[in-house]
Amino acid sequence: MNPKTTSRGLVAEVIQYVAGVIILVFGVIMIAGAMASEKTNLSETSDLVLFLLLGVLPALFGGWLLFAARKNTRLRRLDAMENLVLQIAARYGGKLTATELAMNSKLSITQASEVLDNFTKQNAAYLSITNNGTYVYQFEGMISQQDKDQAESLKSLIYKE
Repeated sequence: MNPKTTSRGLVAEVIQYVAGVIILVFGVIMIAGAMASEKTNLSETSDLVLFLLLGVLPALFGGWLLFAARKNTRLRRLDAMENLVLQIAARYGGKLTATELAMNSKLSITQASEVLDNFTKQNAAYLSITNNGTYVYQFEGMISQQDKDQAESLKSLIYKE
């Protein structure tokens, strides 16, 4: 399991987001204060260094933290969606249609179809079509318990034991 999808990852993501907002706001306030101040002379080296260290760098760092937190949120949601799709596919014996996914999730049929198409692009599922034109997504590696019980040992197949 991806550590970013755990509750610890979620807490870290929230902390990162809040820290990003605070640092960004601090940087913007410092930039605005430096621009509004009549005493600030950015042509002087000391004022320019302070402007960069206390204004521009915090604003950039805060923006980067927000961007990274947002990216982590997106990845966490994708991981959760992937997990949900695989659970639903397992309930349907490894074969799933977009309609079945939509019925068992909060996705529309169009969104469900896009998610399932992504699985085919990753070669995690293969597409087949029924006689009536319905697309069926077959997830590799999902087999029945009976098939698992009947699986033959590689040791016996290789060494003919």
